[in-house]
Amino acid sequence: MVATVEKAPLALERIAIIENSFHPGMGLFIARGFEDESNETLEVKVFDSEVAVEKINSLKPQVAILDLDSMRRVDALQIALDIRKSLPDQVIIFMAGKANPIFAREGMLSALWDRAYWLNEPSRNPSVVLSEILRAYNGLPQIRPSFLEAAIDETNFAGLLSPHQHRVMRLMALGGSNSEIAHECKVTEKAVERTISAASKLLEVTPASTTTNHRVNAANKYLRALFYSDSLEM
Repeated sequence: MVATVEKAPLALERIAIIENSFHPGMGLFIARGFEDESNETLEVKVFDSEVAVEKINSLKPQVAILDLDSMRRVDALQIALDIRKSLPDQVIIFMAGKANPIFAREGMLSALWDRAYWLNEPSRNPSVVLSEILRAYNGLPQIRPSFLEAAIDETNFAGLLSPHQHRVMRLMALGGSNSEIAHECKVTEKAVERTISAASKLLEVTPASTTTNHRVNAANKYLRALFYSDSLEM
């Protein structure tokens, strides 16, 4: 019988926190708390969202945290995608002190596909937040449910789409053809058609008419559902 050897936890040495300096959130507060908790063994940098990608590429942190209380979700997602282009394995955590619709959370995490986490309404105790970030960095299960907003009363198509459906709908909304989406997701074009059809039903997409196109209707409905509340929060 071969004994199993548990892997030692990976040490965390560099964290980058990204926020908009004109609309600061919990970034600086959390950064100072992280450094105090780690007895100065952890380097934590807070970068303005305007220069985030350049700074991340230079620092190469083990974890990048985007403060969603400080910027719009659509801007944070674009920054995360830009970071992933140059650092494909970068661990990214979206952090929000305010409640966010579960639909938006699922969509943003699916856009990054893997090594992405959402810390929603985190404790204001930096040591507790840091422990959850360490869990994510070491590939443990998603951030503890007790730290996430209860989604049972969500009404905005809450949790209806699977991660795969989110990914297909996002690629379609970005203008991808069925063949391009099939190649990206490693499925057949028929599977893409079925996924779009199933997701459209869940989103209650308006059927095509003589003046509208179903694909356009579905893309617009998906994007509105994903980012609608941004205009209400900023």
